[in-house]
Amino acid sequence: MEEIIYHPIGIVENEFSEPKDPKKIRNSRSFLVLDPIYLPALEGLERFRHLLVIFHLDRAPGYRERVHPMGDPSIPERGVLATRSPCRPNPLGTTVIEVVAIEGSRIEVTGLDALNGTPLLDIKPYEEHFDSPLGLQRERDPRYRPSE
Repeated sequence: MEEIIYHPIGIVENEFSEPKDPKKIRNSRSFLVLDPIYLPALEGLERFRHLLVIFHLDRAPGYRERVHPMGDPSIPERGVLATRSPCRPNPLGTTVIEVVAIEGSRIEVTGLDALNGTPLLDIKPYEEHFDSPLGLQRERDPRYRPSE
């Protein structure tokens, strides 16, 4: 296969420099600080309340085939591709976030589980009809069983 190269479009700014409780991080405010050259690419983004953020897990511990989900040893190990662990073959993170404010090339958000300085690779509008085919019924869907 050919090599794939991505270039960051910006970085994350927040108070978290090391992995902590993901819930605490997700409940805090963060900023997506884009390189000003991408300012024209943000036109129209203010119409969306939620975004899908794609970022490079630059401090991930490295690839592991099997992990305990959420790092919890009381949960049986699974293949890493069946979890949201950062120990992936390609250390990419994705999160759906809520937009608080957009000022120039700086986007204030909540719900981001990335650390301060994390390289941003892309942002996209979150649109439920494209991004959540199961919608609100996922809890009743037999294919969605997070505890198994």
